[in-house]
Amino acid sequence: MTAALLAAASVVFVCEHGNVKSLIAMQWFNRLAAERGLAMRAVSRGLVPESPVPPAIRDRLREDGFDVTTFQARPLARADVRGAARLVVIGTDVPAWARPAGVPVEVWRDIPPASEGYGPSRDAMKARIVALLAALTPPPAKR
Repeated sequence: MTAALLAAASVVFVCEHGNVKSLIAMQWFNRLAAERGLAMRAVSRGLVPESPVPPAIRDRLREDGFDVTTFQARPLARADVRGAARLVVIGTDVPAWARPAGVPVEVWRDIPPASEGYGPSRDAMKARIVALLAALTPPPAKR
């Protein structure tokens, strides 16, 4: 991701390895935000990044219309957190250094493992993402 796109990122999704739950969440967040005409975008990061995307996850994401064949997991860095609208940590702990950044943090601990059931995991994250988009979107101006 280029520095300009990173600077424009509104949400940082983080999971243990950065190549499953946070990747799924990033893809769906970006699709749903674009469908709503919102400029907000998300990035995926890992605490202990692993690449490539596991084949079963890659295939299921492809079925959902996402091509992640060239995706490379990246570590969460201070620059990712700085200026983000939200830090969403999925199934792991928030690094202590990420909390003082002044960025609101959400911790999603109840997302089912995608490796054991992609559909339920994806659907749980999509429901949270819809709520997150609503929370991040200002209400329409009154006329």
